[in-house]
Order: sequence, then C-alpha cells, then structure tokens
Amino acid sequence: MATIRNPILFSEYFDVDPEILKKEGLVDTFLNVDTPLFIDPLLIPKSSNPFISAAAFDRFKKHFSDVIRLLSMSEKEGDAAWKSAQVQLSLKEPLENGLGYGTGERSGTSRPNELRDTVLRTLNEIITLGAKDPEMISMMALFEENVGPDTISDLTTRAITPQLADLTESFCLKYEVPTQAVMLPLVGEEKKLPVYKTTKGTDRPIVLVPQDIIRDLPMANDWSDVQAAINANKAIRERVNVFLAGLVRPTVVERKEALRRAALSSPDVFQQLLVALKEAAAHYDPNIDALGYYKLKELLKADHAPMKVQLAFKLEDGPESVLKLALKTIEQFKHHVENGNLWEALWEAGTPKKERAAQLIYYAIAESFCEANDIDISPEANMGGGPIDFKFSKGFKARVLVEMKRSSGTVVHGYEKQLEFYKKASKTEYGIFVVIDFGDLGNKLEQIMKIRNQAISQGRRASEIIVIDATRKASASKRKK
Repeated sequence: MATIRNPILFSEYFDVDPEILKKEGLVDTFLNVDTPLFIDPLLIPKSSNPFISAAAFDRFKKHFSDVIRLLSMSEKEGDAAWKSAQVQLSLKEPLENGLGYGTGERSGTSRPNELRDTVLRTLNEIITLGAKDPEMISMMALFEENVGPDTISDLTTRAITPQLADLTESFCLKYEVPTQAVMLPLVGEEKKLPVYKTTKGTDRPIVLVPQDIIRDLPMANDWSDVQAAINANKAIRERVNVFLAGLVRPTVVERKEALRRAALSSPDVFQQLLVALKEAAAHYDPNIDALGYYKLKELLKADHAPMKVQLAFKLEDGPESVLKLALKTIEQFKHHVENGNLWEALWEAGTPKKERAAQLIYYAIAESFCEANDIDISPEANMGGGPIDFKFSKGFKARVLVEMKRSSGTVVHGYEKQLEFYKKASKTEYGIFVVIDFGDLGNKLEQIMKIRNQAISQGRRASEIIVIDATRKASASKRKK
C-alpha cells in the first residue's frame, strides 16, 4: 500500500475555486490520494445531472447488456463468446477519478484475471435464473468475497468513461482549465482532459465525477446498508433467515453466503433484492460527511501557521525524538476535539461516525503540523500484516506507529495484539494507541492500562495510551461563559 504525502486537490492543482466545483455538483478530488468513496451504478439513474442520468445510464446499460448477451451465447468457458465477455469485463483500472481504496499514486495495473472470471461465473449463474438487468453488476460485491465496491466502481467508470470525459471537457472549457488531447482506453475516442503530472513525471488524465453518484466506500465488514435493504423486504428477510437458522452470531461471510443462496434460489427473490437495493441506494451526503472527507479538505486548506510550535525535533537522534513529535500531533488533535468544536465532525445525527472519520481528521491536523515543521508522516503504511493507521519515521531505525480505535471497537485486542504485531513487523518498540472515547469505553481503559503496567514492570517498553474525549459537548462559545 502506498503512502500519502502532500495531498493535492484538483482545485488547487488547476487553480479552480472549490466553490465552482461545488456549484457544478462535482467532486473536488485528490489527485495523488485516493478517497474512500466510490461510484455506485445504482445511483447513476438517480443523478440530478440529466446528462448522467440519461446518456451515462444508457451507456452503462449497453455496456453490461453486451456482457450479459455474450454470456447468454456462451456454451462453455473458453469459447468465443466467453472470451469476448472477458474483453468487455476488463478489470484494468480506468482513467483516474481519485476514488477508491488506494492511497497514493496508483500504477494502473490490472486486477487478476481470476477475479474477472469469478465475476463472469457469478453473472452467468444469475443469467440462468432469467435475470437480464445490467444493474445487477452492482451486486457482485455482495456475492463474492474478493470483489469490493472499488472493483464495481472501476467497472462502472470504464463503462461510462466517454460521458465522464464529456462532462470534464465541458467543465474545463467553461472555466478555462488547461487540457490535453487524450485517447480514451477501449473506446477509441479522443477527448481534451486535464492532466496531472505525478512525482515520477508520468502524465495522468483526470475525469471529474458528480457528487450525487458517489457513496462512502464500505469497509470489508460493513453490512448495515445491505441489512437495511433486506429488512425492508419481508420475502427476502425470511429467505435469508432460513439460511442463517442455527447460527447465533453469524459472521459477515456467513451472511453474504446466506444472501447469495437466498437471492439465487429464485428469479423473484433475486429481482426483489435488486429492487430493494436500488431503492435504498443513496449518495454520500457532504452535510453529514460520515467519513470526514469534506472536513479533511477543509483542514488541509486551513492556515498552517498556528500549527507551528517553537520546538526543535531532532529526528536524527532516534525514535525518542520521533515519539515526541508524534505525541505532539496527537496533543493538537486532542486539544481541538476536547476544547474546540472538532468533536462535532465525529458525530452524525447523534451517532458516532465511522472510525475512518477520526483517522482522516487527525491526519489533516498531523499533516498540517508536520508540513509547518518540515516533517513527514505516512498514513496507512503497510507493516506486513495489514495497514497500521499512521507511521512516523526518520530513516530505517527511528519508527513510531500510531493506531487509532473507537471506544466501541476492539480496544483491548487492538492494544494487546494488533499494535504489537505491527510493531514487530516494523521492527520498532515504539507505538502510540489512541482511543476515541464516545462515552462507551466502559472498563476497556483499565484493561489496557493493566496490560501496559504489566509490560513496564517486566522491563519491556509498552506502547503509550492516549484517550481523547469525543463525547458531545456544548459549543465552545457557551463553555467559555
């Protein structure tokens, strides 16, 4: 996984007022950092932009109808029709839209052909039920464990690339954004698009995306949206429950398998599920900002001067100095949450937002702080066993890891096992465990403090523990009275 450094917004790079993009209903995307949002094909016909809801939707339907038609013609895997369907369902990443799981400048490499064939087999199985609706491509992430929403988003982007390119070209012409002639992949059309030059000197064409066809990118275990759609339909709910019978606490994998079996049990149930998902689909709301994406942009554009402190961090002295720096950034975050109004950005309609929101907002503060003091920070660095939330480092030996957890999450496991595993993989003894307390921490703090104290008594270096009070508070102005 790549690292995030010096995020650059489209508006900043091409000198466009962010309010113009907002007025036009377009995402002010990061050019060098993928955002945890994705294009949901179920939102395309709901777009307020008639060009998207009409022309782009027609293009989407035709593209995947062609795949369905070819699969219907195929008599066995590997025949001419099947191979043609493979070409149509290319999983090579499309033109950049700044959305998805990746962090940093992506290489544009293709996903494994095995994954493409898995999707084709599932589509073929659905087709045998008699289903022909091209929007069923959106359901592949529910049925196949290795097919994520980012895959569906890329498939959709490739299908409607000409329309997104037209939209982008029109915007750039209207607001005098510089463009270059670009040949669209698999389309054979040339468009004039804005081009971002990466740090490696590579030119990357950019397409802009309407705000109302994107949604937050669910984490692998997020089941809430699907569950809501299931609960809204009695027939689907009952059928799924039949396959879950006997399981006291079914895992997400088991729920997906039950949903797959229920959906593929009959054409009627499958169609009802697809309709339920269409009705439940809703775009990412900037006003709610469940992931803190818009707050991230706001903080990154803020004046960094107040973040600068008169402290000399001699990072070359070793991990102790790096630890001091990392603790200072967390102190800044803690201060703004507990003593300012930043806690509001961590709540949504009386409910704590996803963990990702706190991580993105902390990153914005830490990045601003580090930039003001000429220091680097690497979010979501891969430590060999998965991504640690943040890594501060100077050279190979001076490394400090930061892991962040919501109070309702696996706090004890995160401190005792997860962070220690990352530290071992990173060959460092220095770690900081941050707990975002929304008022439901219970006795978890006592448990992890006991683990920490035991480690210290045995002469081992224990990870620091910092608790940030993110409970709802009166406004800062009222608290000053």
